[in-house]
Amino acid sequence: MDKTHISEMEKEIQIEYNRIDNKWLELHFKTSVGLFIFSFFIELALGYIMCNSEYLNTSVTMFIIKYIFIPFTVNFICILVNFIVIHSKTISQVHKVYIISLLFVVICFVLFTVHVAFSALYFIFALPIMLTIIYADYRLTVITSALSMVGMVTSELFITWDLDKVNIFEDSIRLVDFLISLFILLAFSTVSMVVIRFEREKNAASIQKELERQQLQKKLQMDELTGIFNRRALHDTIKDMDTETADNNCIFVMLDIDNFKTLNDSFGHIFGDECLQQMGRILKKNCTDAIPFRYGGDEFCILFPNASVEDTVKTCEKISKDLQSVSFENMENIKLTASIGISGYYKHMDSARLIVNADQALYAAKTIKNTIHIYTEADKS
Repeated sequence: MDKTHISEMEKEIQIEYNRIDNKWLELHFKTSVGLFIFSFFIELALGYIMCNSEYLNTSVTMFIIKYIFIPFTVNFICILVNFIVIHSKTISQVHKVYIISLLFVVICFVLFTVHVAFSALYFIFALPIMLTIIYADYRLTVITSALSMVGMVTSELFITWDLDKVNIFEDSIRLVDFLISLFILLAFSTVSMVVIRFEREKNAASIQKELERQQLQKKLQMDELTGIFNRRALHDTIKDMDTETADNNCIFVMLDIDNFKTLNDSFGHIFGDECLQQMGRILKKNCTDAIPFRYGGDEFCILFPNASVEDTVKTCEKISKDLQSVSFENMENIKLTASIGISGYYKHMDSARLIVNADQALYAAKTIKNTIHIYTEADKS
């Protein structure tokens, strides 16, 4: 298989991986929205409890501004930016992934800073790191991990949002919790990098196996002598036509080289093979919008998807002309010609009937030779 075709298959596989990444990106965004909504209602519930308890050490208005309004506003802006980014047509997928991932860290940073009194929130930063693993991007995970740990350290050491916050250097238990949490976050980031490594190896192996499978499939469907599709590929294509629900019309052509058996017997199989190779070359040259097949022996087929009979006839005339212009060394008096039968495939037609109709049209063309015959009801046997 040529490198161009392999490159095309790799692109197709990459497109499929991008589609999966897009689905995960949607889930990534929805997770951030879910965390935003969940945390908002938790803040409302805590606010109600605090405002009706004796533990409130500030005014109700100030409490609502600091612990409900400001975190809600900041996180809502993050969600709004995420929404605009994920639906943007101009931002690349890579940039979308980075923006969604890093803004998720910002949301976690806001929640951690506002509610730092709760030690369990140390582990909230593991969530944005974990969600980057599926992208198998070392750089993204490293940046997300670094930003998460910087955010945790900054909030813990340099920001005092909650007046009840205990300085870690004044409480040995909180200091131990902080150091353990930082170590666990670092370990989690390292494990994530290991997972990404194996995810990349698995993806590479999957791509290689898929390439090998498609190469084998392609090889099984190619005629080695002529370089076009073989009879097996034709049957697979016809089978697909039967299962398709779309009302696509097509034109089916059958053709063979006139007097091929005589030429083959008179001049030998090597000459016969050269004739077939010339036919394959001509079909590949002229069938840019159609699919050529070698049906067997000197018989060939062409499938024209969504084509008109007029355009099909023009292509067949070009094929016939090119075949007649083929010359052989020391055999200037030999001119190849072909008989061509054309049949249309329409809605609700059985594919087997399509081949039968084209075969009958070919039979009619062969009675005269070097002609093109279009199937009509009069050709019914």
